[in-house]
Amino acid sequence: MRRRAQIVPAKGNSSPTRILVIRLDAIGDLVMSTLVFRELKLRFPESEITAVVQSQCRPILETNPYVDRLLSPPKIHRSRLLHRHRQDLAMLQLYWKHLRGQTFDLVLNPRFDGDLYSADALIKLVDCPHTVKYEDNFVRGFARYIHRLAFRWADQVPTAGPRHEVLSSIAIIEHLTGQKCTSEPELFLTPDDLAYSRKILAKAPAGSTIVGVGFGAQAMRRAWPLERWAEVIRALSLRRNIFPLLICSNSEVAVGRRLQGMLSIDSHLMSGANLRQVGATIQACDLFVGPDSGLAHMAAAVKCPVVVVSPHPLSGDPNHGNSPIRFGPYTERARVIQPLQGRPPCVTGCDAVTPHCILQIQPGQIIEACETLLNFEQNHLSDKLELIGQPGDGQRTE
Repeated sequence: MRRRAQIVPAKGNSSPTRILVIRLDAIGDLVMSTLVFRELKLRFPESEITAVVQSQCRPILETNPYVDRLLSPPKIHRSRLLHRHRQDLAMLQLYWKHLRGQTFDLVLNPRFDGDLYSADALIKLVDCPHTVKYEDNFVRGFARYIHRLAFRWADQVPTAGPRHEVLSSIAIIEHLTGQKCTSEPELFLTPDDLAYSRKILAKAPAGSTIVGVGFGAQAMRRAWPLERWAEVIRALSLRRNIFPLLICSNSEVAVGRRLQGMLSIDSHLMSGANLRQVGATIQACDLFVGPDSGLAHMAAAVKCPVVVVSPHPLSGDPNHGNSPIRFGPYTERARVIQPLQGRPPCVTGCDAVTPHCILQIQPGQIIEACETLLNFEQNHLSDKLELIGQPGDGQRTE
């Protein structure tokens, strides 16, 4: 490895030819960072951009024209290893198999949060002379001193907050280039993705309002009871002719069937689709409603109106990991419904293992938000249908 004393960080006006972007978070975090790839390619058109993402997130970038190479860490299934050790081992294997012996002019880690996925370990292994990352203010005590010493050669962007994750991605690009960033999160859908969505939505009765419902939540504190989802759907069906499209993963099929059994109207349970197919289907919906999840961020990226049921109290810490100020859907066509205050003992945010603060949100609040957005969107329905009918290879959703 190169001696750190000999490394001089590249200046913002240089033109790197090989760029590595590390974004190992969940689906929604990656969607909110997709603008990074466009902005890098616009400023450095001759560069080769390699992205490192989780394997389940690969479909989001597989069709992105600004990403030249896509890598994912392997899954480590050794139960005796602690989670952090599994992450470190996965980074080591990724480096040894795909990156060993390669050089990069720039390594970029746009994540503004604690290092939960061993991205720092990969940065150290790659040993790039110009690394741009956020200061890790989440490390405390002596560990923070060690961390700063270990990355004293890196260009560590000062954290500013609370602000939206998209704005954090924009800020790191502007810090790197010294130029304004105007891009937004985006998905690139193929004709096959759009054909899949048309096949799914052909099940909807003519003239019906299609409402995508993403009832699942990775963190149970973000889960809302099925009975309340069913009440929302039934109430909407009394006001207009709706077709509920229940969207879930394969592991949530049984729960989805339970929700279907609570409804008194026809619905469709969609499971097992890849992320771009899901994005194409949500794009064709009149509304998406769900918890704080990756699907909500995909809905925002494809310009579908979205209502989110959030566990984060309005009186909570705006810099909390569940805060809509940081992680709400990045669109003006969104409504995020929150409890007014946390349920004891929660104060700064909901940190329960099971549904807790979110239980204060009542179906009537979600029904009102859905009706508000649907009424607003009715005047734009013809424009939306015209957009969906213009598929193109690698089409960017507008």
